[in-house]
Amino acid sequence: MTGKSENLSAGGLRLSPTTPLDEGSEGTATVTFASGTRITVPVHVVWRQTSGSNSEYGLRFDRLEGEDRVALLDAVYAQPGKTRDSEQFDALPGAHTAASEPISTLSPSHHAYYLRLIHRIEKTHSLSLADTDRLLFAVLQQGRDLASTLIEMKLTPYDKLESYLGDIYGIPYANLNMLKPDASILDIIPESVAISQNVVPIQRIAGNYIVAMADPLDLPARDIVHLRTKGQFELRFGFLKDVEKAIKAVYQGASIHSADMLIDEATAAGKTIELYKEVQEVADLETLRRLSDATPIVSLVDSILRSAVEERASDIHLEPVDDCIIVRFRLDGILHEMRTIPRNLLASVVSRIKIMARLDITERHVPQDGRIAMRYSGKDYELRIACIPTVFGEKLVVRLLEKNPTFKTLRSIGFSERNYQLFAPLVRRPYGMILFCGPTGSGKSTTLFACIQEIHDGTTNIMTVEDPVEYRVRGINHVELNPRRDLTFPTVLRSILRCDPDVIYVGEIRDRETADVAVRAALTGHLLFSTLHTNSAIQAITRLVDIGVEGHLIGASLIGVVGQRLIRNVCGWCRETYAVPSIEANLLRDVLGVEEVPKRLTRGRGCAHCHNTGYYGRSAVHEVVVVDEELRHRIGTSGSDATPLLDHLRKTDFQDLRADAVTRVIDGETTVQEVVRVTV
Repeated sequence: MTGKSENLSAGGLRLSPTTPLDEGSEGTATVTFASGTRITVPVHVVWRQTSGSNSEYGLRFDRLEGEDRVALLDAVYAQPGKTRDSEQFDALPGAHTAASEPISTLSPSHHAYYLRLIHRIEKTHSLSLADTDRLLFAVLQQGRDLASTLIEMKLTPYDKLESYLGDIYGIPYANLNMLKPDASILDIIPESVAISQNVVPIQRIAGNYIVAMADPLDLPARDIVHLRTKGQFELRFGFLKDVEKAIKAVYQGASIHSADMLIDEATAAGKTIELYKEVQEVADLETLRRLSDATPIVSLVDSILRSAVEERASDIHLEPVDDCIIVRFRLDGILHEMRTIPRNLLASVVSRIKIMARLDITERHVPQDGRIAMRYSGKDYELRIACIPTVFGEKLVVRLLEKNPTFKTLRSIGFSERNYQLFAPLVRRPYGMILFCGPTGSGKSTTLFACIQEIHDGTTNIMTVEDPVEYRVRGINHVELNPRRDLTFPTVLRSILRCDPDVIYVGEIRDRETADVAVRAALTGHLLFSTLHTNSAIQAITRLVDIGVEGHLIGASLIGVVGQRLIRNVCGWCRETYAVPSIEANLLRDVLGVEEVPKRLTRGRGCAHCHNTGYYGRSAVHEVVVVDEELRHRIGTSGSDATPLLDHLRKTDFQDLRADAVTRVIDGETTVQEVVRVTV
């Protein structure tokens, strides 16, 4: 019997055979892959689905070991870019399973590299088959960091990670995120050789060059290093992405330190010292251009922008004070001072950024806004520039936005299982208004686009009106506000209603006119998403009434409200458990309302990856209000008063933001201090 297989995974495959099979039957299958590799494996039929005259079967692999298993995994993960479900073959087709994970952005070369590396980890550390499968899926499919995944899977503790990785090839592991290469020894290996062979010299100790390699088993690369160093070298192992990042930083001047050297050299030479002397008022255009185009200034600005991307910063703040310029990055919602720049470089640095953003470099007493397009590490970014005069000079703020991000699904956005079950059906409604509430920077746009991603299947007309457009999604019609041309929220929204929309996204409801048009759109057969800047979900309803919208119209159009905040996650590199002290136990019991205080919780010790904060990355916590008939009636009769609305919610199983956040503390995702900071 022969047949065509689909949805191949490490656990089994879906088969359309030429002859029927019996559910529960067992046998042996010979599977031929596209590469020509063939394996023979015991299988049994776990389900059958018939559609007309065609039948599909789910076959589960049994006792797949050795070279056959390696060949199967190579076939499953050999082609990056395809979405695979982590729960394939666990249920019948069409049954509810977790949404597919985001597609990995690994390049083919990185994909093949990490596939080989994980196979070697499996052999070296005798991983179980289940652990290897989970590791492959996390790194190759989800694009997660290998080292942090090893720690999260408890394959090794953080303090023994370097030893664990060093055992893979029998040579010490070099953490290139913490160990910066010495620029003075770069001549030993030319840049072209470093890039082609994935090697980077780190330092020189006792006459030997310490060289990091992505693949220590690459014999031609080792021969080149041997020739270049005349045999005086010691090898270290580093991940491919870390080696490539180190090469860029040290050879191409992508780090802040290399830009500092350029500035110091230029100043010491005396040739361009005039560029840096204090000039109170520079009005001449050519002088400002000459200041900003100096090589050290170009390198300095580029290095700040690149470092911000590498550090996952959402904003860059350049703040002049009386004796220097402070550079701060907003990491996970908190500003961190990264470095200072000499005060006499202010005019040069500001002019350089203004030129890149096509702003007027001679005007320094009026606020200006602009944009910069930047590409780095294969990704496109849009940088939004805002400058404003202060008593010490112009302050610049740069907002970094990835142009084509991989949007998360509703499952992965951070909804708890309870909130997901409440909210997911709402986005499938044919009409109605759904509001998202929270302060600026609380992740409302990310959640909104996850909703749009959920329903964006090519069969609906989705239109947005935003100020400004943050993300550009293929197949969605984005409109950006321009008040000078009378493109405001109300005027654009009225025009959208004449364009046969199915789904409308209004960036923000700011006034009565916008609110009235939005409510009318939701009442006339459209699904409308929008945002309000309120502290809680219930306050969104009272805010609409305060704006001037009639309560009965709000009750008739509104189907759901989501309140949201972002909380920082415990760093996966340095996480540890600890006994809960009495002060935290009292906070949990008296402030956060926890009846049974756990004996141990999780926190981060602080490491280089999280800048010694103990936190890395953020996730959303939510409160979901589903408008039922009773709540709809109360909105219509007393929508301006939040008390009766809250009284009704308390009679249901409603959970507020704080309750959702406390659950994350119990689950070890965040800390008590973070929940208090965000929700109290």
